[in-house]
Amino acid sequence: MPRDGSATRERILTAAMTRFVEQGYDKTSLREIADDVGVTKAALYYHFRTKEDIVRSAMAGILDQVHAFGAWAAARPRTPKGDEELVDRLIAFADGEAGQAMRFVQANPTAMAAAQHDATVAQLIDVVSAITGEGASAEAGLRAVLTYAAVMITLVGDGESPLPFPGDPAERRAAARKVALELVAGIRRG
Repeated sequence: MPRDGSATRERILTAAMTRFVEQGYDKTSLREIADDVGVTKAALYYHFRTKEDIVRSAMAGILDQVHAFGAWAAARPRTPKGDEELVDRLIAFADGEAGQAMRFVQANPTAMAAAQHDATVAQLIDVVSAITGEGASAEAGLRAVLTYAAVMITLVGDGESPLPFPGDPAERRAAARKVALELVAGIRRG
């Protein structure tokens, strides 16, 4: 049965970004990515000629997701229930491809071209602004950044974080949710 080319492309993107985060961009070869996906190097070349092409494609898809999340966050109800939905969506967002891309940026800063890195930072600023709302104070801005950080840092898998977080992934997720909700509630209370 023939494989769907777009499914193979997505599997390549996922495997490559995982390797880049775990092993480092510079230390990962296209051969390793092909082996992880179970395709030949020639098949990988059909989809991506270079590691740079893989990163460019992955980041383009992520920026669309960041835009969508930011737009939703800006329009959400500013209520306790809206806060819960915001934090839960942020956790789901960080758990997915967007979180993997952010971890890639953190783990491989030299591999990011300036324009890609600037675009990623600009999108993060959009999300933080959407969390705070219009005319936010410096404290609200800090709370929004810390909300994002609480989710991203504690969702890093076992052994990946340079910070000593106790507990298993479920305990860290619960802690991230609790802290993020406290921070977002502080923004809403002003």
